[in-house]
Amino acid sequence: MKNKAAGLTSLLISILLLFTSCNLPKDPKSSWENAKKEGLRVGVIDNPPFTNTTSESFSGTEMEIINNFAASKNLEVSYLKGNESYLIEKLEKFEIDLVIGGFTKKTVWSKKAGVSKPYDKKHVFLVPKGENKLLVKLEEYIHQNLEYEKS
Repeated sequence: MKNKAAGLTSLLISILLLFTSCNLPKDPKSSWENAKKEGLRVGVIDNPPFTNTTSESFSGTEMEIINNFAASKNLEVSYLKGNESYLIEKLEKFEIDLVIGGFTKKTVWSKKAGVSKPYDKKHVFLVPKGENKLLVKLEEYIHQNLEYEKS
């Protein structure tokens, strides 16, 4: 009798886990859906060669990565130039989706922002804290398309 009850309990737990995991990652602020509808909002700190905001059009290695990611997902991109504290505040309020500017895995902003997986073994993008489907899509892109991941 105990074995039958344990088996039934295991089955019920398995079914529950299956149904609750179908929509992972949870995305309480709908980051991915918003980016698809309204475009990807990226905060940019001037930090050549990663980001260069001194010319009329932004450039740099991270700008190229984000532009290619957005193109691969058919996302429009808008950029907001600012200093770190200003852009981190916007990120915390979910007013922007990413902050780029040559951040490393050991950024001082890790208490206020999440970090992506490194795209070159050292540098990361900043994202809002918490689960975020946009981050999952960006990390999938990094894994599938950037050179260091393939070696």
